[in-house]
Amino acid sequence: MTRAPRTSTSPKEPKGRTVSHERIDGYLPIGAYGLIGDCRSAALVGVDGSIDWLCLPRFDDDAVFGRILDAGRGGSWQLHPDEPHEVHQRYRDRTNLLDTVFATGTGVVVVTDFMPVDEHSVVQHARPHNHARVIRLVECLAGEMTMHHVFDPAPGFARLPVTLSFEDGQLHANAQKLHLCLSSTVELDGPDDSFHMRATDAVAFALHSGVAGKCQARPWSVERARAMLRESQRYWWQWVGQVDYHGPYQQHVWRSALALKLMTYAPTGAIIAAPTTSLPEDIGGMRNWDYRFTWLRDAAFTLYAFFQLGLTGEATAYFDWLTHRHLADRKSTDIPNLYDLSGNAHAPERILDHLEGYRDSRPVRIGNAAVNQLQLDVYGEVLDSAYVFARFGGSVVSQSLWEELSNIVEIAIRRWEEPDSSIWEVRSERRQYVYSKLMCWVAVDRGIRIADRYGLPYDKVAWRRARLRIHRAITSRGYSEHRRSFAQEFDSDALDASILRMLQVRFLRDKDPRLHSTVRAIAQHLGEGVLVNRYRMDESEDGLRGEEGAFFLSSFWLVDALAHIGDLEEAERRFERLLHFSSPLGLFSEEVDVRSGHLLGNFPQAFTHLALVGAAVNIERARKRTLGVKGLRKR
Repeated sequence: MTRAPRTSTSPKEPKGRTVSHERIDGYLPIGAYGLIGDCRSAALVGVDGSIDWLCLPRFDDDAVFGRILDAGRGGSWQLHPDEPHEVHQRYRDRTNLLDTVFATGTGVVVVTDFMPVDEHSVVQHARPHNHARVIRLVECLAGEMTMHHVFDPAPGFARLPVTLSFEDGQLHANAQKLHLCLSSTVELDGPDDSFHMRATDAVAFALHSGVAGKCQARPWSVERARAMLRESQRYWWQWVGQVDYHGPYQQHVWRSALALKLMTYAPTGAIIAAPTTSLPEDIGGMRNWDYRFTWLRDAAFTLYAFFQLGLTGEATAYFDWLTHRHLADRKSTDIPNLYDLSGNAHAPERILDHLEGYRDSRPVRIGNAAVNQLQLDVYGEVLDSAYVFARFGGSVVSQSLWEELSNIVEIAIRRWEEPDSSIWEVRSERRQYVYSKLMCWVAVDRGIRIADRYGLPYDKVAWRRARLRIHRAITSRGYSEHRRSFAQEFDSDALDASILRMLQVRFLRDKDPRLHSTVRAIAQHLGEGVLVNRYRMDESEDGLRGEEGAFFLSSFWLVDALAHIGDLEEAERRFERLLHFSSPLGLFSEEVDVRSGHLLGNFPQAFTHLALVGAAVNIERARKRTLGVKGLRKR
């Protein structure tokens, strides 16, 4: 196979927040990508027209294109002009259809990338088949231009040998059991070729993923590509039309909702933390994790965001997926932290030594060892999700579900005093994290609230005594008089941004002075401008070398907390400034470099977009008290 030369251009940047379009050692900035998907897998499309990330047939399968993790061998699929050009990307109005517009001195060409989706296909489980998974429609809008096309698949995270062949105008790539078929309406001489276009010309490409030896891809045409584009466009318009938010940040909330939908595995309702693995929290560092899994701790955030946006179908599907995991029986001593898309709590962590990692950020990991950690907060997340589901329109808690939920409460009561690895999944020794204790309190509190509301059986004396005991322990040992703030650990002065969740879970009244001083202390001690770190590296040992960026999640949590305590002006100011850190397409990663503003970590990040939605909703609720929280449904 012939690889295309890696050249860089210096295009004029579009208005608004911009990122560099130049590749550094073969890599684009993390924020220079758009996300496309079909709610079963997703691809990252660089602003230079290169698809640098795609796993098929599912989010958590091996990458077919992985250039973002290894510029030399990772594989990509690129379309770009043969001459110097300007370029910008944009999503089509209220959709996940991505336009990359190239302009040269002789013409203008737009490449529209999308993964086709419709009401029927979106609920079908991901599997190898002969239907188009990725479509690229190239249209010359004015003048003329020569486009360079490079198809360079590297299946199996570049571990599988690839055999290329041509047949009936299609380019076939076989790698063990996987078959890729590239159909095009322009005749190509090979995987690295060029074609010339004039105004009104159009060329369409389609990538099919099937089983080796069984390619039955249908003949391809521009008309068929356009028909599938219109069908996908209608799907996204109809879907986003359900979003019930009418506040001042509507465009950002819509984009977050669309991004979250792309990270949803529609056949089951599960939502992944991010569609990527091993994008670094520190360039050149080792803090690189696989986020292509579903974390139980995301449950309450996900349900809250979906319900607040009126997306009851997604909320119900997610909760249905959650409650079919058989989380705990009477013999259980713990519950898993995360699941793969098949619903298995099995994600062995491996290192791919043959890949150099994004900008030499090793190691590249697949799987996540956090599945085996003790994270006490997950008990509260699950019970809070059940409470949120009941509160915002879910059905009455069934007897079988209550048996599992009450078992989880019992586990929380038995284990809340143990040290654990915390919400941040540290890889140091276990400690007495205050947030973990807080969420054990949430588990018991929500269990009591659900049981009392629906007349479900539980040990009233034991549960109420445990709730009070945990509460007293947190207020006595978890509060630092020196910092005037709830702390990261019992009997400690170190701070942790996770404590901002105290306001969301109603541990104390919003007017409690300890909460107000905690919010101010975290803003001052962990904040850098409007950005907020999880904790300070010089105060907290997490078992890893190197630095990390500020967390968008904790930054939006601070906004949320300010809205809760009534400082609406400061909440709005911070929220609006945080929006400037998004990519030009309105997407957020997990973290951000506090010096340069460059995005860091897996991209885009569901946690960040969930926190953005929550902050936007609670700012609007503080502005308009009529947006009151619904109560638990009556029996």
